Amino acid sequence: MIREALSSIARNESVAGLISRAPIARDVVKRVVAGESVEDALTVAGELADRGFWASLERAAPTVTSDEVAAAVTGDYAALIEAVASAGLSGVCEVSVFPESLGVMPGSGEAGARQRLFELTRLATDRSVALMVGMGPAGDADQTIAWVDDLHAAGMPVGLTLPAVLRRTAADCERLAGRRVRLVKGGHRGTAAVAYAQPIEIDKSFVRCAKTLLRGGGEPSFATHDPRLIDILETLVARYERPRHSYEFAFFMGRQEAAQERLLAAGERVRVYVPYGPDWFERLVGGLAEQPSSITAALRSLLPGSS
Repeated sequence: MIREALSSIARNESVAGLISRAPIARDVVKRVVAGESVEDALTVAGELADRGFWASLERAAPTVTSDEVAAAVTGDYAALIEAVASAGLSGVCEVSVFPESLGVMPGSGEAGARQRLFELTRLATDRSVALMVGMGPAGDADQTIAWVDDLHAAGMPVGLTLPAVLRRTAADCERLAGRRVRLVKGGHRGTAAVAYAQPIEIDKSFVRCAKTLLRGGGEPSFATHDPRLIDILETLVARYERPRHSYEFAFFMGRQEAAQERLLAAGERVRVYVPYGPDWFERLVGGLAEQPSSITAALRSLLPGSS
């Protein structure tokens, strides 16, 4: 029920704005969202860097329903890449982009979105800014992976997010273990032949995929707020004798902050995922589908009357 309610609120821009201004919610919003502008995002990224953290910035995009909106979002991402480079943060700050934010719309062709992704990747490569390609619940795994393969073939290596919920991800990790891969539990849904349905199955898939990535030569990124999985990952990196900073732990901004601090103090690379932009509320609702157990509490706190 809460997913449907939050999704309805997210589609109502005035209500989302009211929530962000509510006295009870204001402090919570600051903990989970950088703000609405590129400057806000860079301020947070700089503060994180000063404390030893790494960052992943995402321009929280609206639901893309036209080429005009897609072009505007692409322009915003280009401005973000330029700003990260100009601020001298490219060494510790990546930009995360979802293909569906670039114009993959129902009933439309894919050429426009693919071209926009390639243009952004060329810019990021020229500016030495790392790019991480996401895969949201609405994303097409075959299409996204094919585009990333094409980018690598063109000499533009980018990171790729893979969801453990999909049965195919084990094989994808085997093939891509030499690249930069971010492993998430994922919010995709499908038939039993396509996706795991039970949480325990998804957790087991996450661990299997993590082992594969740690055996490879790439730089895996493990995005989870599950304390059990974090403990398992710490055991695995020791078993595989992985050097520190050849892998990383990733968290949403404002989530499991004690775990973030503990891992950082232990010498681990810890990356914080930072959403920003005027459409931040809709993005957080989308994140609920991707990581339901981790940010439900934060989203509930944004509702009027919550504490």
